[in-house]
Amino acid sequence: MAVSVQSVVTIEAGVPEIMEVLADVDSLVDWSSAHRAVEVREADDEGWPIVVWERVSQYGVTDEMVVRYEWYDGEVSWSLVESGSQKVQNARYELTDNGDGTTKVVFDLEVDLKIKLPGPVVKKAQKHIADVATTGLRNEVLRRHG
Repeated sequence: MAVSVQSVVTIEAGVPEIMEVLADVDSLVDWSSAHRAVEVREADDEGWPIVVWERVSQYGVTDEMVVRYEWYDGEVSWSLVESGSQKVQNARYELTDNGDGTTKVVFDLEVDLKIKLPGPVVKKAQKHIADVATTGLRNEVLRRHG
């Protein structure tokens, strides 16, 4: 069964600075506790990552997956191409300039696992993923641009 989570954070930086951090997928290993390794396998003509291999590990589950990114003005999304333990992963960051030097960041994630985990573990993992995706991103943006 697919599970979804949404998290929202305000970051004291502009949309371009946040998009720069999101596009630097290699740095995920520095600010996302779940990411163990990342490799860009395909990028577009402007250098935006399109196909990315990732090794992630959390709550006793390690997975290697390939995701496909789509980049838009103030938005990035990705979807699962292949994975050992997931059937589905769809995620999206939507960035909205607040007009005061801050940006509203909305993170949405839908995951459907191939393996069965106890409900409390799934809920704890969801909260952790959402926290890393927003608070971890905020901390990295402020570290670079704060």
